Amino acid sequence: MPWSAPPPAPQCPACKKSVFATEAYMAADRTPFHTRCLKCEHCKKSLTPANLNEHQKKLFCPLCYEDLFNPQGDIPERVVMQVLPIQGMFIVEQKLKEEFISPEELRKREEALAAAKAWEEATGKTDHNASSIKIMETVSIAPEDSKFI
Repeated sequence: MPWSAPPPAPQCPACKKSVFATEAYMAADRTPFHTRCLKCEHCKKSLTPANLNEHQKKLFCPLCYEDLFNPQGDIPERVVMQVLPIQGMFIVEQKLKEEFISPEELRKREEALAAAKAWEEATGKTDHNASSIKIMETVSIAPEDSKFI
């Protein structure tokens, strides 16, 4: 059997030079690229194996690939909408959550609601500009028949 030359090394599609195993990165279609040639064809940004996209033996970064091959022509741009109040009040509907509430937690919530209601009653009947609170019950510290020395 006569001697034959080994097959030539594959060529890098980016620089058209031979790629040897120690300096090669295999793309998804088994095309070898030099590791130094892993750059976006459009913006020349360096690529890593995690962020490269290949199209017809050319490499692209994710942003350029989206812009070039996935046009968004008919989709309108995102519009930021502002929520406006209705008659000066923001109306927020309560979301119903199905959760287990322990009896102790239920008691604490009821106490908090009762305290909030009492506070509202005590402060709501007075002038909002005044800083007074209506006291409904008084407690005497010393009995009336005690003698002061």
